[in-house]
This record gives sequence, C-alpha cells and structure tokens, in this order.
Amino acid sequence: MSSVLPFIAIVAGAVLYAAAGVLFFLAVAQLRPSSSERALLPPGDRQSRASVLAPRLLGGAVVAHAAYICIASFVQHVCPVNSVHFLLSVTSVVAGGVYLVVRLRHRIDALGVLLAPLGLAFLLGTFFLGQPAHGASASPAFLATHVLVNLIGVALFVLAGAAAILYLLQERRLKLKRPAGFGLPPLDALDRAEHRFLLAGFPMLTIGVLSGTFWAKQLEFGTPDEVARIVFGYATWLLTGAVLLLRAAAGWRGRRAAYGTIAGLVCAMAVIAVYLTRPAGSPANPATSAGGQTITTSAVARP
Repeated sequence: MSSVLPFIAIVAGAVLYAAAGVLFFLAVAQLRPSSSERALLPPGDRQSRASVLAPRLLGGAVVAHAAYICIASFVQHVCPVNSVHFLLSVTSVVAGGVYLVVRLRHRIDALGVLLAPLGLAFLLGTFFLGQPAHGASASPAFLATHVLVNLIGVALFVLAGAAAILYLLQERRLKLKRPAGFGLPPLDALDRAEHRFLLAGFPMLTIGVLSGTFWAKQLEFGTPDEVARIVFGYATWLLTGAVLLLRAAAGWRGRRAAYGTIAGLVCAMAVIAVYLTRPAGSPANPATSAGGQTITTSAVARP
C-alpha cells in the first residue's frame, strides 16, 4: 500500500499539472475581445472555459504534489530532503497555493502558464532523483523526441530574437528620423512576428524541459558543464515565459519585449556555447552512452 500511494499521487499530480498548463496557455493565447467589449458581456461570458477550469486543475495538482512529498518523505523515506529538487518542489507547491489564493482577486492567467509547467518539472525531478541510476534506459524514441522538440523550440526562439533585433534597429532609425532602410517591415509587423514565434516556441521548450527531468540527478551530481547547461536552459525557458507573461498581464510590447527576447536568446546561445566547449572526451549525455554510441541532446539543457 505504501508503494501505491506515492505512485497515485505523482501520476495524478503530473496529469493535472499538464492539463492545467495547457488550459492556461490556451486561455492566454486565444484571441479575446478588448476591455471595452468585455465590459458589455454578461459576467458568465467574460471568462473562457479554459480560464475557469485551469485553476481548479492546478489546485488539484498542488494537493497531489504536496501529498507525494509527504508520503515520500515521511512514509517511504526516499525523498532527498537535502536536494535542490526537493527544495524547488516544496517552493513550487507553496507558490501554486499562494497564486490560487491571489487569483481569487486578481485573475492573472498568464502566471499559470509558468507555474503549472514548473510544478510538473519539479515534481518529476524530485521523483527521478529518488530513483536508481538510469544507465542506458532512455529509449532512442524518447531521446529523439527530446532532441526534436528542443531543436524546434530553439529555432523558433532564434527567429523571435532576430525579429526583436530588427525591431530595435528599425525603431532606432525612426527615432533618428531616417527613412526605413534595408526593406525592414513596420514596427508592428516585427512586434507581432516576435510574439508569434515566442508563442509557437514556448510549448516546444516546455516539452523539452519536462522531458529533460529524466536526467534530474545531473543537477545534483553532474559536472560543471552539465550544471551550466541546465541553469542556462532553465533561464532560457523562464525568460521566454516571462516575456509572454508580461505581454499578457502588463501589456509589455515593443522595446521592452524585444529586450526580454534578446536576453533569452543570449541564454540559449550560452547553452550552445557550453555544449560546444565542453571538455574533450566528455559525452553530451553519459547516461545514454552505450556500445560506443552517444546520443546528444540539443541546446535546452536537461533540468
């Protein structure tokens, strides 16, 4: 019975976190009427179904997450209390609970886009950290999916960063009262392109971060270059989410969004730089090396 309860808690938490994250993302990404138009709508129609259901699922996920921590810590004694993942796991539970209370008054759905995936990543990270070493247990299909989603996410993020750089260049030319040169698009078009690339790339980066929790022990016991890739990978994902959050919740557009996007792009390039400059003979992923073959992962580090 003691082995069944934590399994039920972690499966329930993972499913609820994932569903809440998807619904929060849909609530933020969908086209909504302007504030003046929303004021004319009946109260029941002012929130989408996704916006209503997402916090309920997040609440269930937080409860399941807290239950798993308690069962693993006090019943099975397998939860690594002194680990970084455990501390982050507890922090995500507290943050989720505080957010749900605050959301009763301030409906900031965009914040749920960050909290739900983070809670899922820390839940899985704590679980995998308490498991035996993985060895070569990662299947080629799993690794291929992990690499593919990361590559797509980083590629879209690079496009968003390029649009942000062009936005700043075009804005500077206009401030200096120079004619738009080099055939650059209007500022609004560049701002929309940047936002759409980020919006398309964020789910890919999220899947990459979540699938990367399979290698959670590397954050505790990995080499310095592995830890650096993990830290920069998380920073890339967080900056991407922060730009989307601030755009939806605080109306960040234009120059401020461009600077945030470029900062995230710098972190993504730092991940690639650390990967390319790792010590000679150091495999990209020791846990997946077998039979003389090493399958490398992409720019977003495994959390």
